Amino acid sequence: MKTRVVFRWIRYCLLIVGLMVLVNPVLRSEPATYFGVTFPMGDAAFADRVVDYLAASCVRAAFDDPEEALGPPDAYCDGCEGCSGCDTNAVSLGFRLSVIDNRGYLVLEFVDNVLVDVAGDDLFIYNTNANPARVEISTDGYSYIFVGEIVGYPGAIDIGPYVNATDTFRYVRLSDVPADEDHSNCPGPSIDAVGAMGRTEVVITGEAFGSLELLPVGDLAFAFDSVASTYLIILDTSSSMLEVIDGEVKIDVAKNVIVDLLNNLPDTAIIGIREFGGCGRSQLIAPVGQIQRQLLQTEILALDPAGATPIAYALEQTQADLTNISDPQLVLLISDGMETCGGDPVQAAKELIGLGYDLQMHIVGFDISRNVTARDQLIEIAQATGGVYYDAENSEQLRQALSLAAPFSYTVYDLEGNIVFAGRLGEDGPQLPAGSYTIVIDTTPEITLTNVVVSDQQTTTVNVQQSNGGYQADVDN
Repeated sequence: MKTRVVFRWIRYCLLIVGLMVLVNPVLRSEPATYFGVTFPMGDAAFADRVVDYLAASCVRAAFDDPEEALGPPDAYCDGCEGCSGCDTNAVSLGFRLSVIDNRGYLVLEFVDNVLVDVAGDDLFIYNTNANPARVEISTDGYSYIFVGEIVGYPGAIDIGPYVNATDTFRYVRLSDVPADEDHSNCPGPSIDAVGAMGRTEVVITGEAFGSLELLPVGDLAFAFDSVASTYLIILDTSSSMLEVIDGEVKIDVAKNVIVDLLNNLPDTAIIGIREFGGCGRSQLIAPVGQIQRQLLQTEILALDPAGATPIAYALEQTQADLTNISDPQLVLLISDGMETCGGDPVQAAKELIGLGYDLQMHIVGFDISRNVTARDQLIEIAQATGGVYYDAENSEQLRQALSLAAPFSYTVYDLEGNIVFAGRLGEDGPQLPAGSYTIVIDTTPEITLTNVVVSDQQTTTVNVQQSNGGYQADVDN
């Protein structure tokens, strides 16, 4: 679920001047200090809205209200700053009883401010107990960046090592870090508040402060000729996926990233998952069908790597996976090596296309950049289907590459740099006041279109197309 900062005007609507209020620290609040941290924006610095919440095991009813994480910290314990234990002014995420249990998580949104990289720490999470929380941030509520783990009241994070200086973020996702069983009243991290150093933004209020004005408006539309409606993920589970990268086993990294991807796909997604490891062995662990997140998560987490790398055989088996599916298909193949069972995966990919399937195959080479021969083979497989090849040398790059399975998001900015619309390709575009805008599309690499003109009573169309192994966009007024 995602909330957008959206301006939708009916053509020739009456705009109440003053509905858009540029908030600054002086207007909203004086600087405020909470448990040793001073927020220049005062209470405007804290999360405003709950986007999503899932309690893991053993959370009691008194500690399962996610609204308790909004606004400034309010935890109270006699004789201490913050709390060293449970507090009903906070929400618990719980803990996982086993690897197939849900991981508790909480997604919060900053509505009237944004998180940016400033000097020093940027994000403060007020956690009332000693259980660590995993922290991720997002610009759009779909794609998340892992920025560390916290404990403390507050726990502090510097997002600088993970982001660009100009990036802005509205969403924070907190999840429990699996540990020993915790049978307290509020197991797992217990979140009381989340505050961001950054800046205030344009907000919508429900009050009228000025006169009425008649404004011309136009439509902004997006065209993308390869938005898939059906997805098939093919995962390498050969023995090399047991190798360690950045202190983590590669298969565990891949499992977690794929599970996160499933959580970011819409409920209407049609998806299947196949794995391969060992010559002549490839298993369809989830036939292509309506997404069933819990079932898919259980099957993915149970995968156990072994054997050689039969890429060609897996692609041959894929022919049957896509039978009777007429919609456009996107196949994502993730591998950390080359064919080692004597097959010809490039020819197998060409034969798959030759059967008339409406598909593209994007390939992710995971920790493979030093193996030139294997990398070249994977690139050739992608090219054979008109797909794109991506290198992924760590978990975050793998996460970014797999975001291809979800339609690209985009953000529209006005001349002052304020966000006026955020959406996804394939969804209806906005109606906007006539004028010039900047549009940023989260392809890889990112596409930025400046001076996009929206004219009165006309439709401006942004066409996004694949080109030379990447993407390009042009504007048609």
